[in-house]
Amino acid sequence: MKKRTSAFFVLSTSLLFSSIVSADTHSPRGGNDNGHIQAWYDSSISSYGYTSHFDHAVSTWNGRNANVSISKTLNNSGQVDRYYVGTTTELGLYGRNLWYNDLGISVDPDWFSWSRSVVSVYDNQLRNHNNGVNFTSTRIRHTTAHEVGHSLGLAHTTSSTQVSTSLMTEGNNPSLNRDINTPSSYDISELRSLYGGPALMALSLNTDTSNQNEINVETQYESYATLSELSNYSDVIVIASPTDDFENRKHIATFYDTGDLQDYYTLNNLSIKKVLAGDSSNIGENLEVIESNSIVEFGARKIKMINDGYKETQKGQEYILFLKKDPQGQYQIVNRNEGTFTLDEVNSAITNKPETFITRDNNVRDNLLNEIANTYSNEL
Repeated sequence: MKKRTSAFFVLSTSLLFSSIVSADTHSPRGGNDNGHIQAWYDSSISSYGYTSHFDHAVSTWNGRNANVSISKTLNNSGQVDRYYVGTTTELGLYGRNLWYNDLGISVDPDWFSWSRSVVSVYDNQLRNHNNGVNFTSTRIRHTTAHEVGHSLGLAHTTSSTQVSTSLMTEGNNPSLNRDINTPSSYDISELRSLYGGPALMALSLNTDTSNQNEINVETQYESYATLSELSNYSDVIVIASPTDDFENRKHIATFYDTGDLQDYYTLNNLSIKKVLAGDSSNIGENLEVIESNSIVEFGARKIKMINDGYKETQKGQEYILFLKKDPQGQYQIVNRNEGTFTLDEVNSAITNKPETFITRDNNVRDNLLNEIANTYSNEL
C-alpha cells in the first residue's frame, strides 16, 4: 500500500480542550443504513496475508442479534468502511480506528455524527514488537476484531468486572487478554444497546464540525505496568524538558493512497537535563524524539489527534521520560501516560504529598509513580 507523508509546523493555533467521560459505547453511526455496513478491503490486506484475520473480525460481529451486519464490497466510495494493513512509526501500536463524516473529516464519535470508519492494523508492530509475541493468528485476530468493534461504535471496556473477558479492553489494562478474539456477552450487550434500540441515534448529535479541534482516538497498543518491565524495555531514562510548545513542533502524518489517515506523530525537541539509566553515549544536551499525538490537516482543517487520552509533554515542564530507540535509530517516548512523569509529581510522591499536578485516575500510573519516586529519589 502506497502512502504519502505530510509534515508541517502549526503557528499560533488555538485549540479548545474538551474533557469527555466515555461509557463503553460511542454513538452508533448515522446514515440510512445504520447497522447494515459495507466494508471494503484494501489490497494491503491480501498482500500482507491478513484476509482471513479480517474475515474473522467481520464474522465474529455478525449474527449477534444486534441489528448489525457487515458485508464485503468491492466499491470503496460513499458510506463504506475501509480496512487496511499498514505500518506505524509508534512502537507497540497494533491497531487504530478513525471515524469520518460525509465530508471526509475525521470526527469524535461522542460529539459528532459519523457515517463510516477506517480500520488500520499495523503489521510492522505486530510482527516485530517484543520479538513478535503478538504475531500469532489468535492475537492478530484479537487486534482485527477489536478494531472492527470500534468501527461499530464500541468504546474500550471500563467495567472492572468485565475487562478480563472483554474483547474491547484497553491495551494498558493489566487484565487485558490478547488471546481473546471473539466478543464476550458483555460486548454483545453493549452492541445491542447501540443498534437494538431506536435507529439513527447519531443524527441527534451535532453535525456541524466547524468547531471541532480535538479527537480522542482509542487504539490497541502495548504497555508496561511495572518499573522493572518499563525499564527493561526502554533504552534510556532521562530527565528532560521540551523546548517548544506542542503547536510549534513538527507534526507528521501519513495517508493511504485513498486519502485515509494511516499514521501520525510529533517530533519533539528535548533539552536533556540528566540521564538516569541506560546508554548515554548517544545522548547530547538536546535530543529530537518521537511522541504520540499530532495535529493533522484534513483539507483546510487542522485537528489534534489524541491517542487514548495521552497528555503530551509541555514546554517548560521537566519530566522523567522513558525512551526507546526504534529500528530507524530515532528515540521515542514510550508507554504514553505511564511513561511520562513530571518532576513536580515525582517529588510530591517522594514527600508523600497527594499528587496534584497531573490527575489521570490510573492505578497503573500511580503505582509506577511510587516506584519511580522510591528508585530515583536520590537522583533528583
